[in-house]
Amino acid sequence: MAVFPDARLIEALKIVDAHGDVAPPHVHDPMIALLRQRAVLNNLMRWDDSRSRYVLTGTGRSQITVRTQQTATVLRFKARERTERTSDRRK
Repeated sequence: MAVFPDARLIEALKIVDAHGDVAPPHVHDPMIALLRQRAVLNNLMRWDDSRSRYVLTGTGRSQITVRTQQTATVLRFKARERTERTSDRRK
């Protein structure tokens, strides 16, 4: 089964990491149940009997980090530009 991360699932995984479940036990929302089921089926989280809560798997943690990483951008640093100018003058 392919993992298709979307914003709601990623936010739910962050909540699981912090609190142990997608929502408090007294919340009976079908969308919460769907998010929980989707995360378990995609092997993003699992139930830990010793802790009595959901925990993220390695796949779930990687989904969070993949979504939070920003695209790479190339930055020019002023200090480097200054050293390049001085080395051009020396030649």
